[in-house]
Amino acid sequence: MKKLSFPLIIIAVLLIIRCNGGIEPEPEESSGPTGFSGTVTFVGDWPSDVKRTHLVVFKNAIQTSDDFFPPNLSFVIDSIPYRSTEFTYNSFDDNFIPIFQLAPGEFSYVVVAQSNTPELSLDRKDWIVVGIFCENGDQSKPAKLVLRGGNTTTNVNVVVDFNNPPPQPPM
Repeated sequence: MKKLSFPLIIIAVLLIIRCNGGIEPEPEESSGPTGFSGTVTFVGDWPSDVKRTHLVVFKNAIQTSDDFFPPNLSFVIDSIPYRSTEFTYNSFDDNFIPIFQLAPGEFSYVVVAQSNTPELSLDRKDWIVVGIFCENGDQSKPAKLVLRGGNTTTNVNVVVDFNNPPPQPPM
């Protein structure tokens, strides 16, 4: 049996690593903006002291009050009108804070949050989570929002049931 030379072994390893998809073509990168859209549906009576309502996207779940702040805070939909019964949105037209631009990836916590402070606050204590993008209507199981480059993820729908509020993240 012949002994293989070191350069031949390196070339073989590189070919194996490089050809992990066989002869499949490389996936094409989509160009264009990345975003999402959906509907927020409200059930029950709105609290009387609400000053602002937003759909908010976080990269990771809220484990501490410090997680309610950039860089975990990834995106905010413009204010939802008071006493709405349904609000249809898309991240391109309804971006509340233009410095937040969406990148492809997974986002673990998408919520509708309300505040009774007239000015915008990034303090967790000033916000109540009233609806969660979730699996099969179970608000104790947040669904992941998956964004692919150059695509719009649709049906990011949230039901806000004022009579059955979701679990609250840590204050």
